Amino acid sequence: MANQRFHPLQLHFGQERESTRHATWLELFFDLVFVFAIAQLAHLLHSDLSWAGIAGFVGLFIPVWWLWIDFSYYADQFNIDRGPYRLVMLGVMFGIVVMALTIHNALHGGSAEFAASYTALRLIIILLYIQAWRFVPQSRELTARYIISFSVAFLLWLLSIGVPEPARFWLWAVALLIEISNGPITYLTIRNVPTQKSHMDERFGLFVIIVLGEAIIAVATGVSQTDWQWRSVLTGMGGFLTAVSLWWMYFERADESAIDQALRGGKRALLRSYIYGYSHVLAFMGIVATGVGIQFAIEAIADDHGFTTEARTVLCGGIALFLLGATLLQWASPSSLPKGVIGLRSLLALVSLCLIPLGSGVSPLVIVLVLSLSLVTLNRLDGIPLSTT
Repeated sequence: MANQRFHPLQLHFGQERESTRHATWLELFFDLVFVFAIAQLAHLLHSDLSWAGIAGFVGLFIPVWWLWIDFSYYADQFNIDRGPYRLVMLGVMFGIVVMALTIHNALHGGSAEFAASYTALRLIIILLYIQAWRFVPQSRELTARYIISFSVAFLLWLLSIGVPEPARFWLWAVALLIEISNGPITYLTIRNVPTQKSHMDERFGLFVIIVLGEAIIAVATGVSQTDWQWRSVLTGMGGFLTAVSLWWMYFERADESAIDQALRGGKRALLRSYIYGYSHVLAFMGIVATGVGIQFAIEAIADDHGFTTEARTVLCGGIALFLLGATLLQWASPSSLPKGVIGLRSLLALVSLCLIPLGSGVSPLVIVLVLSLSLVTLNRLDGIPLSTT
């Protein structure tokens, strides 16, 4: 047994005989470092309420999300819970903490540090796929494609370290485009699709919990910094109700078999699975932005200053973004969505966006309560029961 512990682990796909598969303790521990990364992104947005700050939040959220996707999906494909691979993942966790520490200044003179830490993590995922290519023969067509595309993108990330802004940001965008497009292109064009027993649906749900937690922290922080004025407290209650509604909308229609069915369902099912998987970034980003937006609303009430267009964009745009992401991913899942539900969600997203230009004379308390009660009503009209009795 002692020798087995240090024997190089041969990666393998999950066994078909497994009826269900759940996140391991290592995967749950791994997700914790992204709690810190998401918190840094939320603080970045809160500290720079400007159009450039909003764009920067979006621009940095995508690579952080993509890093989580890459390592999570690798763990979904291959067994990394034992031997040296466990140590590698623990090292990756440390690297993610370092990367997260660079987020706050990434758009204020510290983008080279962010690029350097991100590039190091990209190198690790390439090396992991090289190991998979070596030890898992049935996955070589897939892993070879991943190695090639990730290596090309890695060179762009590496080059960006020595390139001045804004060219550095353009290199990031091209590298991300190569990496993100690799998955659907590979799965739709390879001859034999490897079919692991997937638990990515559960991992997506766990990440939703992470970003909802950050949203609740933002709301609670906003209230705690006030003198517990009734309007601030009521806005905070509306914010909590909003977080509950977003949780309800996502999990009541969550499909734990979406990726599994796609891997065994042909090319069309695979394409829909990528719409399903990639739409999560919109939902994740929308939840975080909504939490920060409600914090802005609480602060505007407490300090008796205006609820600016940028602040309304963060709040109302965040809710619209979540509605778009949740609707797309649930439409693309095997259970899909009724047309009526899609129409109702689209209507609320439109109303939310209209509050950005039209809400200048409206109290932030009113905006938060209108949106939170609208979400509760939408859940009811969605056909989702508000109780199990």
